[in-house]
Amino acid sequence: MTSTKTLKNSIISVIGQILTLLLQFVNRRIFVMFLDIEYLGYQSVFGNIFSILSVAELGIGGIISFHLYREIVTDNKQEIGKLMYLYKWVYRIIAVAVTVLGLVACVFVPYIVNDASKDVGYLYTVYFLQLAGMVAGYFLSYRRTILAADQKEYKTVQIDLITNIFIEIIKLSTLAVFKNYILYLTIQLSTSVIANIVILIVTNREYPYLKDKYKITREDIDRRNMIPDVKNFLVHKVAYAIYGGTDNIVISALCGIKDVALYGNYFVLKTGVLNVLFYRLLNPVQAAIGNIVYSDRGKDELWKQFEMFDVFSFFFASYISAGFLVFFQPAIQVWLGSTEYLLPYSFVIAYSLTIYLGAVWEIVYKYRSVFGDYRQDRNCMLLSAILNIIVSVALAKPLGVTGVQIGTFVAYLPIAYGRIRFVVGGFFGQSVKKYLLKHAGLFAVVLVEGAAVHLLTRDMPVTVGGILLRFLVWGIVPLAVNLLIYFRNPHFKDMCGYFKNLFNIVMNKITHRK
Repeated sequence: MTSTKTLKNSIISVIGQILTLLLQFVNRRIFVMFLDIEYLGYQSVFGNIFSILSVAELGIGGIISFHLYREIVTDNKQEIGKLMYLYKWVYRIIAVAVTVLGLVACVFVPYIVNDASKDVGYLYTVYFLQLAGMVAGYFLSYRRTILAADQKEYKTVQIDLITNIFIEIIKLSTLAVFKNYILYLTIQLSTSVIANIVILIVTNREYPYLKDKYKITREDIDRRNMIPDVKNFLVHKVAYAIYGGTDNIVISALCGIKDVALYGNYFVLKTGVLNVLFYRLLNPVQAAIGNIVYSDRGKDELWKQFEMFDVFSFFFASYISAGFLVFFQPAIQVWLGSTEYLLPYSFVIAYSLTIYLGAVWEIVYKYRSVFGDYRQDRNCMLLSAILNIIVSVALAKPLGVTGVQIGTFVAYLPIAYGRIRFVVGGFFGQSVKKYLLKHAGLFAVVLVEGAAVHLLTRDMPVTVGGILLRFLVWGIVPLAVNLLIYFRNPHFKDMCGYFKNLFNIVMNKITHRK
C-alpha cells in the first residue's frame, strides 16, 4: 500500500472534515436561533426523496471507478480518457432523467410532509430548489472520480473546505439579517456547484487529455462488461436508495415533520464525528486497495492486511458506538441549548447499535467496492430494502422514531452478509461462517461494554464535570475490555505496527521540513 499517499489523503481529509463539522454545528445552532427547526425537516425529507431518485444514476460512478483503478495502475491515458468521457455524457443523460423523475415525484409532496406549518406552495419552492441543486451536480461532479481513483482526494477536500467556509459565512450572515429560509437554501445549494467548477479547472490542468473528445464504441462497453454491471448495480442502487433513503419519509408520514428535524440533529452529529474519526481516514484506503487488488500481490498477504484492518474496525466501532450511547443526549442538549431537541433514549440505543454495524464492516465495503460484479450480492440488497420498509412501517406507530431505527438496524444485516460472502468467501476464499461467528462474539462484547458505560454514566449531570467523568468512563471501559481480548492477537500487533509506521512517516516529514 502506498502509505505516504494514503496518509496524506487521510490527514487532509480529517482536518477538512473537522473544520466542516465545526461549521455544521455553528450553522445548526445559529439556525435554531433565527428560524424554527421544522425547516430543516423539510430539507431532510426532500433529501430522502432525491436519494431515491438517484437510482437513475445506475451506479455508473462506482462502475467507472473500479475500471479506473486498473488503468491508473498502468497509466493508460487513452483508456482513462475514454472512461471519463463516457462518464460525462452518461451523467448528462442522467441529469435529464432525474429532472423528469423529480417533476413526477413532486405530486407526492403534500402526502409525505405531515403536520407542516407552511402551505403547499412553500413546500414546492423548497422541493424544486433542492431538485435544481441535485441536477446541477450531475453536470460537474463526475470529475471528482479521477482525483479519488488517483489517490489525490486531498485536493477535492481542500476545494470543498475553502468553498464551504466562504459560503457558510455568507449564508449565516444572510440568515441573521433576513431570517429567510428560501434565501438561505439558495445560497447553500450553490456550494457544490462552485466547488465542482473549481475541480473541473484543476482536473483540466492535471489531466489535459480529459478535455479531448473520444470515440466510444460498443466494443469498449462490451469489453468491460458494463451493461451487465449496470443491470446488476441498478438493483443495488434501488435497494440501497430504499434502505438509506426512506427513514425520513417514513418518520415524516407516520410520526411528523418535527421528529424528522430532531432526527436530523443526531444524524448531523453522527455523520460529522464518523467522517472525522473514521470514514475520511478510510476513503483514501479504498483507492489504495484498488491499486493493490489489481497488482500481483498474493492472496495470503492481502488477507493478512484485511484482518489487520478488521481488528482496527472493531476497536473503532466498539469505541464509537459506546461513545454515541454516552454522549448523544448531553451533546445535543449542550449544543442546541434545550432538552426539547432530544429524542427518546431507546432511539439512542438503536441508533448506536446501527452505527456499530456500519463501522465494524466499513472495511469490508471498501474491499467490495473495488471488485464490481454486482450480481454477487444483489439479492441481499433487495432483501434489505424489503425488510427496512416492512419493519420500519410496522414499528413506526407503536415505537415512533425508535421503531424506524430498529428497522434500519435489522435491514443492514443482509447488506453486510452479502458483502462478507463476496469479499471473505469469494475473493479471499476464507470461511464466511467462521468470520461471522467471530463477529457475533464481538457484538456480544459490545453489548456488555455499552451496558457498562451506560450504567456508570446514566446519573451524571450535564455539566462540565459530568462530561469529563463521562469521557473518563468511555475512555477506560472499552479499551480495557478490547485489550483483554486482543493483546495476544497477531493482527492486533500488525495494526500497532502499521500505525507506528504511519506515525514515523509523519515525524520524518516534520523533521525533514524543519
